[in-house]
Amino acid sequence: MRYHSKTSIRALFTFLLIMLPPSVQAIPLDVVVRGVDGEEQKNIIASIKIALQQDNPELTLRHIRRLHKAAPEQIAKALAPLGYYSVKVKDGGSLTKDDTGWHAVYEVLPGPPVLVEHVNIEITGEGKDEKLFQNLSQKFPLKKGDRLRDILYEKGKKNILATALRTGYIKAGFTTSQVLVRRKEQRAAIELNLDTGPLFFFGETTSDQDIIIPEMLDRYLPYKPGDVYSLSSLNQLQTDLYATGYFKLVMVEPQYPGPDNEKQDIPVAVELKPGKKNRYSFGIGYGTDTGARGNIGWKNRIINRHGHKPGFNIQLAENGSRANADYEIPVFDLRYDSINFDTLFFDETWDDTWVKQLSISGSVNHNAPKHQFGVGLEYLHENYTVGITSGSANLLIPSGYFTLILAKDRVRTEHGLRLGASLKGGNTVFLSSTSFLQARANAKIILTPWKNWRLLGRLSIGAIMMESINELPPSLRFYAGGDHSVRGYGYKELGPEDPSGKIVGGQYLTESSIEIERKLTDTWSAAAFYDLGNAYDDIDADLQAGAGLGIRMNLPFGQVRLDVACAISDADYPLRIHLTIGADL
Repeated sequence: MRYHSKTSIRALFTFLLIMLPPSVQAIPLDVVVRGVDGEEQKNIIASIKIALQQDNPELTLRHIRRLHKAAPEQIAKALAPLGYYSVKVKDGGSLTKDDTGWHAVYEVLPGPPVLVEHVNIEITGEGKDEKLFQNLSQKFPLKKGDRLRDILYEKGKKNILATALRTGYIKAGFTTSQVLVRRKEQRAAIELNLDTGPLFFFGETTSDQDIIIPEMLDRYLPYKPGDVYSLSSLNQLQTDLYATGYFKLVMVEPQYPGPDNEKQDIPVAVELKPGKKNRYSFGIGYGTDTGARGNIGWKNRIINRHGHKPGFNIQLAENGSRANADYEIPVFDLRYDSINFDTLFFDETWDDTWVKQLSISGSVNHNAPKHQFGVGLEYLHENYTVGITSGSANLLIPSGYFTLILAKDRVRTEHGLRLGASLKGGNTVFLSSTSFLQARANAKIILTPWKNWRLLGRLSIGAIMMESINELPPSLRFYAGGDHSVRGYGYKELGPEDPSGKIVGGQYLTESSIEIERKLTDTWSAAAFYDLGNAYDDIDADLQAGAGLGIRMNLPFGQVRLDVACAISDADYPLRIHLTIGADL
């Protein structure tokens, strides 16, 4: 009876052991690789199964021993792509147990690496005499004396083949591709032979779309029939067509010849589906310069088959309202060039200044990613009150501008530069109530001298040449102060005063700023800044300073910037909050 009791207890214990959750049964296992470090050690840990399985809750002692036995061979295979072909593991590694669990330790003896003895690259086919295929051995990432590395070998092959494919040799391929390793001498020879095959050219481009006129589609093509075939040109065409906003689907399909077709022209078929024509926008917001505001807008992305784009926008704000309508006609380089017609009604109030204006303008503009420029002609009628003075002006204003932007990313810029200049004027001889010439230049630079730190600097200067600034309407005078000027001061709070002490705007402008920003997380940054500037009528600029701290919220479309600034040139040191939204450049 006692024996039966012990047997029952043993059976019950075995049953409970089997029924325990895997996490309870898990065997602690630690894997250590010695003798190598860096990339070699990482490659071994990522390759040997005993390391990959060490946290497996279902791992048993039998499995551990089997994995341990296979580890030396796996270690040797893990180091071969890094150029080590004489790898040994001291004593085959050790597997021991103590109070903390099992320990698998591998002392790796990598041996001397295999070095590249020579690289021989031959080109055959129609492209063998092309300059782009000359001296390929010198451009190959592995050279004589280098340690053999599979990743660099494959990268070199990929670069050679990509060069052939993107320059019209679409049937190029390697007829020989081998690495001959002599293990005893620890040397390797690389032998490559690329057959370029025939050179292919663009054929006709066709499309059955009726969204835009055929001549307009032809002008978007970055190639013409007979040009050397290039896949990058097709990618550029697809990108450019999507960027127009006309289409919701753009498919650019090269019609490659079959294996038995000796024709070397590649026709291209373009499939286009129209996007939504009308885009509506509604929004409410707040800006420390404008106060609370709301806006409504409409844009027709394509009103006819010539790609014209009309639109309008209305904004109502505490400090002023505006309504503008525009009409855009693509011309010249359809990607970037346009003729624009604009009408603007503007009503704004700040401090003791009131402005109501009507503007009608036409302009020709070029808006490429790195540079923008244009010329225009504007008719401006403006009624205004400035301090104790009221008046009206009628001006016919020719203008021109140029902007240069050097940055990889304009939204979240690490290193970038923006330069801009504009010139506008009017003359009483040409339908203007006064004569003037206004010039303005600005610059902004962003640097990242250390990780997570940015330095931002900006400078803006301006000058108006005329007999008396009092004859010029306020919208064309210079003012300083506000979110994008000298922080710590109100919107257009800085400038010359009239006898009653009211700000009336100046003939000259200087604004500058230096800011340092520290990234805290991917979303948040902190900043400190110092601004200096003013608008003035003579050489005594009396520049006013503002300084403060800010917080930045980094979003996909730019930054939300909240600053607290002090007007340190004011004896009372008043504080002001500034809120802005936008891209870096």
